Amino acid sequence: MILSPYLILLIPVLYLIGWIYWFLKHKRPSLNMPRIISFHKISNTPELGGTFNTVKQFESFIRFLKMNGYKTARIDKILAEPEEKEILIFFDDAYENIYNEAFPIMKECGLTGVLCPVAGYIGKKNLWDRGLKRFRHMNENQLKEMSEAGFEIISHSMSHSDMRRLNKESLIKETTESKRTLENLLNKKIDYFIYPFGLYNENVKNAVKNAGYRAAFASYNEKNDKIDSFAIGRNTMYIIDSKFDLKIILERKPLFLFGHEDQKGRIINWFSRFSAVIKI
Repeated sequence: MILSPYLILLIPVLYLIGWIYWFLKHKRPSLNMPRIISFHKISNTPELGGTFNTVKQFESFIRFLKMNGYKTARIDKILAEPEEKEILIFFDDAYENIYNEAFPIMKECGLTGVLCPVAGYIGKKNLWDRGLKRFRHMNENQLKEMSEAGFEIISHSMSHSDMRRLNKESLIKETTESKRTLENLLNKKIDYFIYPFGLYNENVKNAVKNAGYRAAFASYNEKNDKIDSFAIGRNTMYIIDSKFDLKIILERKPLFLFGHEDQKGRIINWFSRFSAVIKI
């Protein structure tokens, strides 16, 4: 089948329109916007949702950070005084493969990260993925060991539900009970929250504020030039990403390529909310 010349020309035109839409809607990143990258599973077991990185791929990312002078810092420091070479590395859901595969690599390179356990699933297999393969979350001892090694731990709710659909009583449980559970386990204060699937609305944000958290993290910034302390964006690394993609995300230039990376991640994240349907 031979494509029409008009169709061939239409593809870059549509791409350019999409980039302009991204720029007008999400804006150029401000200089004081924290640099945050996140991972889900570090595993050589493929899954259709794409929210995993192979061990070799993850190691290449971490060694790239080390070789290029990037350092991990505490959340408090990043939010108060972000520096160009300081980053946060998030591990959404705190799967056991993070302890087994990512933790040794991080220790070897002298880097720490932020674990985001679902308080009701500690030591259990996740139930929101539908399919043949389920992944186990870290147990209490593994979380304690990584916490003592300098990893920060923040709440990712009790059950990993879409919190926008919960009533007031359930929102209180997801925010306050998860905070209390983690604080009792670690004997440390839990000051930050991350929304399941990155989904939130004003009711959810207010519930997080009322539970005593200092700030909360979403999947992406609504506006890259303005920080919302209760919807701080991150850039997630997927199986399709390379060190070049990571470089562009961290350096945020050239703007055209950063826009491409940011928009790509937003699109993947939008589809990820259907993970219960598409994963095998």
